[in-house]
Amino acid sequence: MFNNFNFSKCLGLILVFTLMLLSDQAMAQRNHNRSGKTATQVKAGDRNKVNGRQDAKTLDRDRSDARDDRQDAREDRADDRQEAKEERAEDRQEAKEELAEDRQEAREERAEDRQEAREDRWEDHHKRYKSLHRHGAVVVTLPVGHTRIVVGTTTYYYYGGVYYSYGPGGYVVISGPTGARLVVLPTGYVTVSFSGASYYYYYGTYYCYDPVAKAYIVVNAPAGVEVPALPNGYTTAVYNGETIYVVGTVRYRPVHRHGMTVYVVL
Repeated sequence: MFNNFNFSKCLGLILVFTLMLLSDQAMAQRNHNRSGKTATQVKAGDRNKVNGRQDAKTLDRDRSDARDDRQDAREDRADDRQEAKEERAEDRQEAKEELAEDRQEAREERAEDRQEAREDRWEDHHKRYKSLHRHGAVVVTLPVGHTRIVVGTTTYYYYGGVYYSYGPGGYVVISGPTGARLVVLPTGYVTVSFSGASYYYYYGTYYCYDPVAKAYIVVNAPAGVEVPALPNGYTTAVYNGETIYVVGTVRYRPVHRHGMTVYVVL
């Protein structure tokens, strides 16, 4: 009986020790697991921190790249605006130069046209005057179709812009007598503006328009006015050391303008 009791007691002790050992092992395993888990968590946290820092660096790089891209875009736009501004300035300058050239060409063309017109008009006067009786000439017979003009108590005769007065031996060609009137000016007259007044000139005779009489009145030659041609029959004289031309009682000084000679009343 004693032996059975001792055996049972020993068996119980063994079971107790076994349970205690198993309990210690289980606790150690739990501590080990807990420690491993904590280390794993620490490592995971470290990895997360590293990844976070890496992500932050990546984000910073992306932001920097974006800023660089925006800066490049701004610089490109600024360059484009500058180029466009320079192109517009060049276009405006070219347009100004072309406009200036066009205006200059137009001025030169107008000047040439005026010069040609003057030359044509001057040439026409000289040609037309060649067919007329010269001043001072005496003709026996008046042209067919002449008209009679009375100024005061003196009778004159007129035909085609030429005036005649009766004298010994026939009819003398003269300049128009002051005060004579014409309703229609002779063909080929020249309009001359001088001192704010308009004069009409033809073959040594000057006219002004009288709106009351509605006629062209012969006036004295205004000093300073210039005409393109003198009538045939003029004479020359020396005045103040220079050669002048004389038509009746009117003296003219020759002046060269635009490559042609005009005659200024003295």
